[in-house]
Amino acid sequence: MSERKRTSEPAHDDAPNPKYTRLHAVKINLRQMYGKYTPSTKKSLVVDGLKNGKKFEELAAELGVATATAEVYGIDGLAAGQEIDHKMLSKYLQISVESFQLIKTEILSNEDRKLRTIRDNLEGQFSYNQIRFVLACLIQELDL
Repeated sequence: MSERKRTSEPAHDDAPNPKYTRLHAVKINLRQMYGKYTPSTKKSLVVDGLKNGKKFEELAAELGVATATAEVYGIDGLAAGQEIDHKMLSKYLQISVESFQLIKTEILSNEDRKLRTIRDNLEGQFSYNQIRFVLACLIQELDL
């Protein structure tokens, strides 16, 4: 059998899709900006509690953590792709459609990948958890 010669040009089907490549790069940047997601029992309990209609304050009291910590656990679940109603979370976190768009615009225009810079650029109007929520939505390609 003779060997097939490879051409130096990729076949049309092998050429990368520029839209996919750009989107993939943005998603990688968003994940890096978000930081690590480490699964834990408490995070799973918060996600399950949210699915059952519990509020962050109630979950925080049950777990013996601050409300802000319970919020992070729920937002981490969303960022990790767990099935959580992001619109319900936006209400709990007091994020309107307008706020979501403001934060989203700042996240996507941010070049240093630091939440602190985003918060400072938004003049402290939003908490870190509100920013992390929008970031988690962007990672999962969700919008309000």
